[in-house]
Amino acid sequence: MNRNEAPLAPVPAPAPVPDHYRGVWQRRLLETAHLRDVSTTVFWLQTGTWHADIRIPADRPDFSGIQALAECSAQQRDWLVRQHGFAGVTQVDGEPAREICRWHHLLDFHPPRTEADAGVMQFGPEFLTETGLDGQYLEHWYLLPDSVDGFAALQLLDADGATATPARYLFVAGLYVMYVRNRTLGWPAATPPGTLLTADAAAVQPGLLDFDISFGRRNNVGWQVLHSTLPWREGQAINVRMGVARGDRLTLTVDGALQEWRILEWSAPLN
Repeated sequence: MNRNEAPLAPVPAPAPVPDHYRGVWQRRLLETAHLRDVSTTVFWLQTGTWHADIRIPADRPDFSGIQALAECSAQQRDWLVRQHGFAGVTQVDGEPAREICRWHHLLDFHPPRTEADAGVMQFGPEFLTETGLDGQYLEHWYLLPDSVDGFAALQLLDADGATATPARYLFVAGLYVMYVRNRTLGWPAATPPGTLLTADAAAVQPGLLDFDISFGRRNNVGWQVLHSTLPWREGQAINVRMGVARGDRLTLTVDGALQEWRILEWSAPLN
């Protein structure tokens, strides 16, 4: 699974993915003809229909004392552009012997893709194998066992009940959370589809890096950020108190602020 921004084009929701796809998957291997990667931090959270993905290179510089993008050095910004991540809806087709999983990106850390994000999936006894449709890459994914009971996908609304700008999503799988906030700065009109921010790191406007994907673990008062595309968020405790759900609306009090979210998907834990 290897991007202008607003307004987001609507993508018809596909049928829910099979149960064995749901949960949080950690990638431990990527192989191509020219690369073997076992060090990048990669997590893919999958609900019945929605996904979120974060990919953080291993050689991160020191961000101690940094609290915002404006405080980052040139070296730190050069590293930030090498991150990846996206969120959207997932589609699974084919027969069990050759299932093809397609990730339709609604939000992406990088500019829009030119090729489909799809892979052939093979579930084994210990891990999930994903291979490119053209056979040019191989990935091994391992399921986090405490991520398979209870799923949710929420979208933040503004004070008028419309979709908030920039778009913000909150995904839950078992004991794990993935929060995704879009950037406010749109891609320059001349940005070719399929390019990566790393193509010319020095020319990247800092606002294009203001894309928040934060992955964390739930606790009895909310959740704690474990990994983020904004490194200074890591370690933060997010206090969340759930209010009343009415129809497809849910109120959450997040760090003392009352927010209204649209319920895109909800499956309560079995226990």
